[in-house]
Amino acid sequence: MANLCASLEIFVACLSPPTSFCRPRPHPVHQVHPLLSTAHLRSCLLVLLDFNFNLNLDAEFDLDVACEMSFLKPSPSFAKRAINMLHRPPVSKWRWSLVVVFILALVWLHPLSGTPLPQFGTKLSSTTGTAKQKPKTELSFIKQLLKDNKIGPEIQFASRTIRYVPDALERLPMTDVDQELFSNSFVDLSINKVKKLPPGNILDVHVHRSVRPDQIDASALLFAASTTFERFSSEKTTPIGEWTRWLTDGKGNSNGAGLILTLFNTSSENIHMASKQLHEAGINATVLASNRNLDMAGRYVDLVHLLHNHPSRKQRKYFSLVDDDTFFPYMGELLHTLKRYNPDRSHYIGTFTERTDWMLHNKAPMAYGGAGVFMTAPVIQKVTELPCLEKDDEGDYVLGADQGDRLLYNCLHNYTELALSYLPRLRQEDQMGDASGFYEAGLQHLSFHHYHTWHELWPGKMHIVADACGEDCVLQRFRFKDDFIISNGYSVSHYPKGIDFDPLQMEATFDYGTMEDQEFRDVVFSYAFGMLRKGLSYTGRKKSWELLGAVREKEGTVKQVYLKRRGDGRWLDREGGEEHPENDSVVVLTWIP
Repeated sequence: MANLCASLEIFVACLSPPTSFCRPRPHPVHQVHPLLSTAHLRSCLLVLLDFNFNLNLDAEFDLDVACEMSFLKPSPSFAKRAINMLHRPPVSKWRWSLVVVFILALVWLHPLSGTPLPQFGTKLSSTTGTAKQKPKTELSFIKQLLKDNKIGPEIQFASRTIRYVPDALERLPMTDVDQELFSNSFVDLSINKVKKLPPGNILDVHVHRSVRPDQIDASALLFAASTTFERFSSEKTTPIGEWTRWLTDGKGNSNGAGLILTLFNTSSENIHMASKQLHEAGINATVLASNRNLDMAGRYVDLVHLLHNHPSRKQRKYFSLVDDDTFFPYMGELLHTLKRYNPDRSHYIGTFTERTDWMLHNKAPMAYGGAGVFMTAPVIQKVTELPCLEKDDEGDYVLGADQGDRLLYNCLHNYTELALSYLPRLRQEDQMGDASGFYEAGLQHLSFHHYHTWHELWPGKMHIVADACGEDCVLQRFRFKDDFIISNGYSVSHYPKGIDFDPLQMEATFDYGTMEDQEFRDVVFSYAFGMLRKGLSYTGRKKSWELLGAVREKEGTVKQVYLKRRGDGRWLDREGGEEHPENDSVVVLTWIP
């Protein structure tokens, strides 16, 4: 009943003429037609629903308290900014009649049986019918996956069941297994005709015991990101699939971490749609419109203000700025690493670009934003007090920066004594092209970046194996007696001429960009990765099956499908004139406890 009264008060304000709230700011959440219509009423209800999602109303909430919970003190709170953007004429004589309509609507949405309105971070049931149901059997899953990717029906096939034993003392960059991965050779089959796939014998591998996504409490973290609705909603760039892997428990519930998402140059309809999709995925998110008066660099620094004024700030310890294509594969390890930084003291935490040439060009030891920038509460408070966004008479920033992470660094560097706490396990990933050498190195990087732009990776499906053998298993390497190496969740590679190189060195597969000095090119990444060994593409010395899809079959069991396409020339001896194989080749690995 208390929540009902609080919701009613907001609704009355929604229908009231505009008042002088704390301080106007262009952060609209919902905008509706100025006529008081069904659409207007519905939009007011949507404001209430969004407000309940994002702020988790309690009995003591009222509109005055909202000012104290403001996202941009002393600017309006989320609800007030939402309401303040609603264009409406005076409706005093209709107000209480509409209140009755609202109560009836609210009872319909919130029946007296006690069913609560959805709360912040809970998963909403989908009624759109757009979610694809997972096939129930192993064969149907594999058949559908191959069909969706236009593979087959004739394929080469091999499989293995891997039982993980969590008794290793540590996670190593390479784990040797004293068995062959595929003791039997690949078989040719027609996937459309088989009723049962050839079984894979069980072998044991030893792993370090680590947490699964549903065992992580990330409530100490609050993230903020800015993007466009086009990138958010595009099938190729939407971050939802990746975000569910590090912002939820993998089962549709929040892991406690919070997310502020701002959308640039968008509509209230798109904001509501984005908010609904995130909450249905179990992501604890607050979705707002970006400040249209700010450029990209300004919007980035403005995220710090949103972090500082978020209602959950006092319950958080670390605050992070990320890009929409930043991924954290080891949330448990990330939280463990951050504990070394006292949250009550000032810490500005991040990493550099891997490009030494860019470091020298920029002349700034700053935290690069795509890897994730972490700050403690005293730092974000200090940023809100500094003139970081001050401009000169020509409209340029006084601090002289056109990128948000550089503007933030310049502000801290010029106005405080704070220096960067360097955390190199965060990765900006400023390499381009084929990034397989990076992902096959067996290292436990705390973040990934640029995986939908500068190179191609789908870390969401890569990360599913964490639901079986824990997060340390992700990208862990296992070397077998028949010269196969599994880079778990990324690839299965075979070296038919033997492993006569140091696999602990990273393979130089990625591009360097355009640089005239060839000798300089070879050392650009050496500071970040060490000396790179020569790439094996097009030599015939390496054949690689890359992850196509993965599914959690039951608790602790995950199935992965890896693919080597017949037309992929990287795995042929170009100089020796090696011909393409007849068919695509498929490897299936099943991880069991």
